[in-house]
Amino acid sequence: MDQTAEHAKNRVQLTNLNKFAYGLSDFGNNICFVVVTNYLMFYYTDVASLGLAAVGALFLIVRVLDAFVGIAFGTLIDNTHSKYGKVRPWFLWLAIPYGLATIALFSIGYLPFEHRILAAYITYILFNIFYAGINTAITSLLPSLSTNVDDRASANAFRNVLGQVGNFASSLLALPLISLFGHGINQKGFTEVMVLFGFILMFSELFTFTFVKENTYKTRKASVSLKDGLKALLPNRPWWAIAITNLVIFIGVVTKQQAVVYFFKYVLHNANGSAIMNGVGAIGMIIGMALIPKLIKLQKAMRTVAIEGLIVAIVGQIILYVSFVTRSETIAYIGNLIGSFGLGGSQSLVFLMIAETVDYGQWKFGVRAQGLLVAMASVGTTIGAGLAGALSSKVLASYGFVANANQNARSLMGINMLLVIVPAIVFAICMITLSFYNVDKYESTMHTALAKE
Repeated sequence: MDQTAEHAKNRVQLTNLNKFAYGLSDFGNNICFVVVTNYLMFYYTDVASLGLAAVGALFLIVRVLDAFVGIAFGTLIDNTHSKYGKVRPWFLWLAIPYGLATIALFSIGYLPFEHRILAAYITYILFNIFYAGINTAITSLLPSLSTNVDDRASANAFRNVLGQVGNFASSLLALPLISLFGHGINQKGFTEVMVLFGFILMFSELFTFTFVKENTYKTRKASVSLKDGLKALLPNRPWWAIAITNLVIFIGVVTKQQAVVYFFKYVLHNANGSAIMNGVGAIGMIIGMALIPKLIKLQKAMRTVAIEGLIVAIVGQIILYVSFVTRSETIAYIGNLIGSFGLGGSQSLVFLMIAETVDYGQWKFGVRAQGLLVAMASVGTTIGAGLAGALSSKVLASYGFVANANQNARSLMGINMLLVIVPAIVFAICMITLSFYNVDKYESTMHTALAKE
């Protein structure tokens, strides 16, 4: 029997319900996380009236703590042996506290001003703890759904497309709903919208818990210590390539997303246009992500596809620069659509590549530490976002930005730096880091060997 036939024999077929349930986890996650990414900095500065320096320090300090949270969740998942499985029960355990923390995050404006910065730290820390747990569980589950790359690519496409549907819904509806519920962009509107989104998040994660299954490596009951897990991590060159890429790319993505609302409010003088901008970006990402399974089936190397996507993303940034110079909303929408199309394919492949590095660690070094590898790679998401927040506040402050005031040419250039220049540089760096990912050439041999174990 050849390798392909033997691999097919060991394949567990995923149903569309399994894939949909897996994808819904990211739908609920993104409904809330996108509001945090797009509007939390704006909420802190323009609604809760916190200073830029305080906000920048908050983002940086809390995100550094996330590295330790990631290690903790990765180790916990690797040592979980419940009747529900290794990864699946974490959706049950974290769904409700995650939703409540998200609501609390956007409610600090009800407190007296002198208590808000402390409340911001407490709520932001709690949010990031639960986000890290859910995000680690979502990505850790992928290697356990199937050993087949096509099945994984299909499940990952469900995750990414549904995640971007959540992104689209949140991006397009959050600000208009905030204005509707609050009769303006204010505290009441933010809290009521986050109550709605928080309950959607809780339902989604509980649905995932109910309808997903862990289908691979069921006989592996031994716990994986942190020491053993590091054996699959430290010498794992492909993992390092993806982990670094994940960190760097989120600096660019979050910097750009945070700048959108400032760009539309202060450059184009149409704050509500940011919702359309974010919605257009989500559409572009959905299209890019939906094409990934077809490209994988064409046996095109994942690394190559991801790098090509980043090239398209840079083209989109160039078009955004033209929109800044011409003050054109239409050109901004076009640039964001094109850039997001390229970025969507690249970012979706990062999750699939992380799953492959888990298998690579088991095949090459004899240790399957999917919780630790996924958690530590996912730490890049949170640290990258934190660095982006600190960078954004530093750039705005250095260029003389003042919230809720008319901006001069210098402060507008600071917004342009965050929307256009920084992300373009970041995407170029990611093309270099991705070049060190080399699992594609081992894929068939690796999965056939693992299927025999």
